[in-house]
Amino acid sequence: MSAPLVTVQLYAESLCPDCINYSTSQLSDLMSSIPEIVDLQVFPYGNAEETGPDDDGSYEFTCQHGDNECYANLLEACAISHYPDVVMDLPTWYPFYECMESSPYNQNRSGDYNTTVAIGCAQELDWVWLDWNLLEGCAGGEEGNELMHKVAQATPEHDYVPWVVVDGVTVPDSGEGYPAGNLVEIVCEAYTGDKPDACL
Repeated sequence: MSAPLVTVQLYAESLCPDCINYSTSQLSDLMSSIPEIVDLQVFPYGNAEETGPDDDGSYEFTCQHGDNECYANLLEACAISHYPDVVMDLPTWYPFYECMESSPYNQNRSGDYNTTVAIGCAQELDWVWLDWNLLEGCAGGEEGNELMHKVAQATPEHDYVPWVVVDGVTVPDSGEGYPAGNLVEIVCEAYTGDKPDACL
């Protein structure tokens, strides 16, 4: 019987510079080297604030980096919800998430970030059958609002973002409001089965 996967939970927000750095370095290294032992869960909410429900049952969200971040969070949440299958050890939503986070548009967090980046990422990743129209419809409607409410409810109290939890244990603070250590090493140590070559 194989060992259980190591659960890695990342609580982040789409346009936070520290979150972008963590996603495009530590998380990217993890998913390119040992994805076969990882159960990755990303919650794109971070330091957003939720109010509601309104009379129609919907919620309103205010994000640290503005409306563009709220919409990008929605797009990422919709991709995570609609593309949960695992192909070649990667969740099919992950390449879209990585593409969104690595975009140079993140540097200015303005303009038509959402459509420019998201459409480009969806087109680039058609090998996972990622449908931009589906994501846009989800993010702009009731489904996306309900999804973001669930993500908000799932986001724990935290002192900073990115907030990272590995098998239920919060990765310690580096002392600078950022997760300490090397995520690949942390996951390798947590895995109870035969270590992949990348862990040795």
